[in-house]
Amino acid sequence: MKAHARLSPSSADRWMTCTASVALIDHLVSKGELSESDLDEDCDAPAVEDEDEQDYSAYEGETLDLNRDSTAYSAEGTVMHEIREHCLDLGCDPHHFVGATLTADGHSFEIDDHMADRLVAGIDWIRQHTSNPLVEIRVDLSRWLPGQFGTCDTAFLYRKMLGVSDYKDGAGEPVEVVGTRQLRLYALGAWEHLGRPEVEDVVLNIDQPRAGGMKFWEITLDELLEFGEEVKRVFSRIERGDVEFVPSTKGCRWCPVRKTKRGCAARNQWLMQMFGSALLDPSEPEPKFKDPAQMPRALRFYIVNHSKAARAWLTELHQQSLQAALDGDPDPGSKAIDGGLGNRYFTAPAEAEVILVGALGEKAYKPKQLIGFTDIDRLMKPGKRKKGMPEPWDALQELVDRPDGKPKLVPVDHPKPALEVTPIADQFDDLD
Repeated sequence: MKAHARLSPSSADRWMTCTASVALIDHLVSKGELSESDLDEDCDAPAVEDEDEQDYSAYEGETLDLNRDSTAYSAEGTVMHEIREHCLDLGCDPHHFVGATLTADGHSFEIDDHMADRLVAGIDWIRQHTSNPLVEIRVDLSRWLPGQFGTCDTAFLYRKMLGVSDYKDGAGEPVEVVGTRQLRLYALGAWEHLGRPEVEDVVLNIDQPRAGGMKFWEITLDELLEFGEEVKRVFSRIERGDVEFVPSTKGCRWCPVRKTKRGCAARNQWLMQMFGSALLDPSEPEPKFKDPAQMPRALRFYIVNHSKAARAWLTELHQQSLQAALDGDPDPGSKAIDGGLGNRYFTAPAEAEVILVGALGEKAYKPKQLIGFTDIDRLMKPGKRKKGMPEPWDALQELVDRPDGKPKLVPVDHPKPALEVTPIADQFDDLD
């Protein structure tokens, strides 16, 4: 049976804030309402998030299977981790695996140059500092969390620096490195594993090639150990039962309590209060929302900042309400009906193509369109182990441009600097 740390590094955003969730999950497991497989998602989040929340623009023209389930994405992430591990252990290049077929969790993937390219920057950075990193090591966190452990992707010592690198293959949303509890716990475990060496700086790296690339956060050893003391205090509160439910977007996202039939009462109340604060009169049968321009500005951004949690919650409510109707116990005022026929498809596509071409000729096919940039890179870009098409590739690069991205709204503590803008009042002053 797969071992699970009760307080795993990858679920630290949950248990370090929502301390009551630990005992609740233990209770649900003991009652059979949660299984070991339900805990996997909390410990090791899939490579992408819920498909309803995924930003597919990150794939830049890549052909996607929108029916692909999350296990297929997480399996691809597992394969990429395995290649990275072999490269760091054996000193080989990720392009050595191009053309090989690797399997994980029942899914097979033929490794191509594009996949190998994703691993290069992170491996190169590690090799700039060491030729003998610790790879996929189980780190003991007992000094701070008795009986707990974690699996660290990569750790190494370089002079007076401790480095920790975590590979994330997902493209759904960039994972921020600044403030990461997960990597700080890995760093504590790696420092212990290495015999508590005298280091001055700790460099934490998230290698997420499809969503932000290489990201770094440098802290001192004293700052890391101060975090370790905070972890001890949280553990002490959990052990003596001095706990509370504190729902949050990060903490609730992978919490296994969401999988249960009843869901999480604290999360439900939090989101209902959020919606209620935006309603003009919650007692009316048809809800009417306040004019956003008239809302308190702090409340307006609070709702915006937690919109993903709200969308995921609404999806869960819909699924639960539909299932209740299908079980013969519909929610008051609801019923399940026949959803009509699904989309048409050919049971024998090859035979259908013969008939269509015979009847319509070239009209049987869609007009030709250029392939996307991902396919262009795969077919034309010169690589370490493929010739590619250097001349047309270079000629194409002269024709490639990309516009600036749209402004994004984020919390004020986000590591990127704010855009430089001129306040509206100052714009009117310029007209005087």
